[in-house]
Amino acid sequence: MRLKSLFLVLLLTLPTFFIFSCQSDSGGKESPDGDESIDGDQDAETVSEEESDGDSEKEVSQEKDTENSESEQGWQPYWPPETDTPMIDTPFVQEINHTVNELEEGIGGLVSVLVPPEELKDSFETPTQITPRGLIMHDDSGNPYVLGTGESDADLIAAAFCDKGLMLAGPDKVYMLAPGDDEYTVSAVPADISSGITGLSSGAERIYINTLKGLTIADFESEIVWPRNGDIVIASYEYESTVYVAETDSVAAFSSDDLENPIWTLGKAQGLNVDPLIAIVPHVNLPQNIDLVIVGENGLQAIMENDGEPELLQNVTEFATGRIPLDAPSCAERTSDGGFIVGTAGGAYRIMNRDAGNEWRVYNQIRWLPHENVKSIATTPGTEDSPIYFATQEGLAFVTVEHMNFEQKSEFFVDRILKRHDRDGAVADSHMTTPGDLSTSIPWDSDNDGGWTCYWLLSECFRYKVTGDEEAKAHFDKSLERMLSFRTLTGTDYFLARAVIRKDGCQLDDCDNPDDGEWFTSPDGEWWVKGDTSNDEVTSHMFMMGHAYDLCADETQKQQIRDHVNGIVGGIIDHGYQLWDVDGQCTTYGQFDPEYVNGLAGKYSDGGRRSAQMLGALTLAQYLTEDKKYDEAKEYLINEHQYDENIMHESEPAFRKGSGDGDELAMQAFFVLLRYEKDPALREKWLTGWRGTYSNMKTQQDALWDVVNAVVGGDSPDFTYSKRWFQLYPMDLIRWPQHNHHRKDIVDAPEYYMNQHPERRMRSDGFIIPPDERPNTRHNTCQFEVEGG
Repeated sequence: MRLKSLFLVLLLTLPTFFIFSCQSDSGGKESPDGDESIDGDQDAETVSEEESDGDSEKEVSQEKDTENSESEQGWQPYWPPETDTPMIDTPFVQEINHTVNELEEGIGGLVSVLVPPEELKDSFETPTQITPRGLIMHDDSGNPYVLGTGESDADLIAAAFCDKGLMLAGPDKVYMLAPGDDEYTVSAVPADISSGITGLSSGAERIYINTLKGLTIADFESEIVWPRNGDIVIASYEYESTVYVAETDSVAAFSSDDLENPIWTLGKAQGLNVDPLIAIVPHVNLPQNIDLVIVGENGLQAIMENDGEPELLQNVTEFATGRIPLDAPSCAERTSDGGFIVGTAGGAYRIMNRDAGNEWRVYNQIRWLPHENVKSIATTPGTEDSPIYFATQEGLAFVTVEHMNFEQKSEFFVDRILKRHDRDGAVADSHMTTPGDLSTSIPWDSDNDGGWTCYWLLSECFRYKVTGDEEAKAHFDKSLERMLSFRTLTGTDYFLARAVIRKDGCQLDDCDNPDDGEWFTSPDGEWWVKGDTSNDEVTSHMFMMGHAYDLCADETQKQQIRDHVNGIVGGIIDHGYQLWDVDGQCTTYGQFDPEYVNGLAGKYSDGGRRSAQMLGALTLAQYLTEDKKYDEAKEYLINEHQYDENIMHESEPAFRKGSGDGDELAMQAFFVLLRYEKDPALREKWLTGWRGTYSNMKTQQDALWDVVNAVVGGDSPDFTYSKRWFQLYPMDLIRWPQHNHHRKDIVDAPEYYMNQHPERRMRSDGFIIPPDERPNTRHNTCQFEVEGG
């Protein structure tokens, strides 16, 4: 079975229009065929890729053959050639966040989190959580409580397991808890020595106690021998039969049978220069084979052991200054993929290979962590896809993984749209009355309901066209009816609304009298209608209606689409190339006329874009209606007012730069122009304009721009970033606040997008900050925005 996919990803309220050819593991090329409020559920929509049986494959092939035959007889809308490098829809690792909305009430901040060894899994909880005052346990009803230490004892600072039990530590005492015990066995540092405890580390049969005077052990059977004359031990780590020990500015390796005589020692004299040391991680193979990673306040270093002698690796690219994302490290652990993760006061960072080579992946507040101050991290390196647990200043967070492909990820997003974003066929925001609690989500209107709904409608159209899924066609039919009603409910032939709200059953906070814009009642009295519509909505309707007409509409719907486009575009011509509201006045942003386009505002800002929007609308209207007035209007704007020249320089005006909103609207306009333009000379001009616009947009590494470039016939289509973007988009689409300006691995965005926006950033390795590490933004928000939510 082959995946037959013209693949469109829509991230609702981000909107993403994402089309590319796709091929399954079994082979076979693609054949193309024609949350929000205080913290909202910002959902994404993705059209799933479905398997087609032989009959449907044959049908698609016959349709393509028919189209080719028609092309020989007369003009047909542009169709992109098949790609020579279809994307393979193979499973990938999808990380799932579990954070603020899953915190247990009453636990609060943690100092440590642990995974018990197999021998103790029946005696201790997974994960085991430690607060400053003791061990978190749960009663038979699942309610948490603290098995506390002494009321006058100092707060705990560390915890560790061995196969015999759990140990907690404050600065001057340790508390041992064996399986079945309901109280601690306490051992205090003798008052006559100053070997205060700095930390603990887990071993197989014993626990290592780091102190101000050296390293000692506890085996739950013998009395602890407290050290008296050693140096400060910051960290220790048992790996097989070797124990690695970090002091303030040196590291040593010992046999687990002999903790007195080091096998080797390496310090400043040998080039160790990231002190003071904080943590050590042995034997990783990401970013390369490294016997010991040294985590210091001033960076990372790598050690290889050759014939029992340590050697510093000098050229680990990922450890270079400006590449490590965060400073102020607090802890580090090996991970199940062969890499390691570092906790810091500003989040956590991990080395991973996410199908683009080795890179640092950052877990930040608040999607991934309830607080950025990470005290401890726990995972099980020997278990594939082991969850990672974070003990933070505000409580527990953890990350799990699932293996899925794009089709499976798509199904999840379709489900979210239907549950929380579908409002009588209009698809826009949803708001939560309680941050993070999806059960409190209600659908919401926006200033651009048509703009967001058009992506959902097209995605379901494409899914139906490729798979024959009747559910997708039903979604298309419902949303097309709503999109058409944006005009018919205004009581005019020419005006279209920003949004409509059915009065009966309204769930919004202002159902009685909406006040977030210009609202009026529909002629039938049953709907609120939002006026003062902008050029954005006109362009979104044009962007969607042509493809809906060509691919999925039945004969009745085709006539409705012709009437819809004819009414809107004809009205714009009749009103001097302006969009007029029901009050007989041009809307605030409804100017497509030469006076605006070629005036100061257009010349220095969006004149090229509005030229493309207007000519695109005229081109589509002529295609659908064959009315010569649209060709005549187009010729007039080109011959008398140089709209064609404006389009060729769409991206160049000084105040056009840095506009994510401009990127999206330009894309929609070019998409229509480059599909429906009949004149080869004009199409070449439109391609020139698109190339200039896309040359800047592609630096955002966003799926939408690269795929559209391929579909409209742009140069050198490349889906590398498209695949990466969709893989890394988070399953949790809540618009959590995200924080990135404190990162050390960010640099200025390209100059084009820095225009008037000095806060925009990207990673120093040339990648944008991935979607799962920054705010859930729409595609009409610049992808270099790294703060917000």
